[in-house]
Amino acid sequence: MNGTALEIERKYRLAAAPDPRALAYYGAEAYRIEQVYLVTPPPGRRVRRIERPDGSVEHRFTRKTHLRDLVREEQEHEIDAAAYAAYLEQADPDRRPIRKVRYVLPHGDQRLEVDVFEEPPGLVLVEVELRSEAEPVSLPGWLGEHRDVSADPAYANASLARIGARVPPY
Repeated sequence: MNGTALEIERKYRLAAAPDPRALAYYGAEAYRIEQVYLVTPPPGRRVRRIERPDGSVEHRFTRKTHLRDLVREEQEHEIDAAAYAAYLEQADPDRRPIRKVRYVLPHGDQRLEVDVFEEPPGLVLVEVELRSEAEPVSLPGWLGEHRDVSADPAYANASLARIGARVPPY
C-alpha cells in the first residue's frame, strides 16, 4: 500500500506457535520482518525491512495513528535501501527492533497473518484485517488455544518494542 488508509484489525495471542506442517499445508507464505521505531516526531513512525519468500527485500516507511481499539489510520509508502539506512540513524534508543516471521495465509474471505516473534522471543500473534469493526472472526481450530488481545495496548508492536517491556503471561 502507498498512501493513507484505515486499518481495522483484530489481534489474537496464541498459546503456542502453530505446527509448521499445518502452515505449509494451508499455503502460508513466510516473510521475515524487522521493524524499527523512530525517535523523531510525530509519534508512531517506523520503518520495516521485509524479506519476501522469493528472496527479494522491500523497505517501507509507516506511520500509524490509533483511533479506536480496532482502528488505526495508516500512512505507508515504499522507500529504497538508502532511505531505510538513513532512517535507522533515527532509531528510538528506548525501543528494540521487532523481529518476526510472518506467515500469511487465506482463511475464507479473510487473510490471517501469523507472527512468530524472534524479538521479543516466544510470542505468537495472529492479526486479521477486517472490512468493518463488526465483521466476525473465526480462527481455524488448528491454530490452537488463543485469546483476543485486540484492545490490550501491551500487545501493540510499539509497546512490545520498549526496552525492558515484558510480554504479558498467557
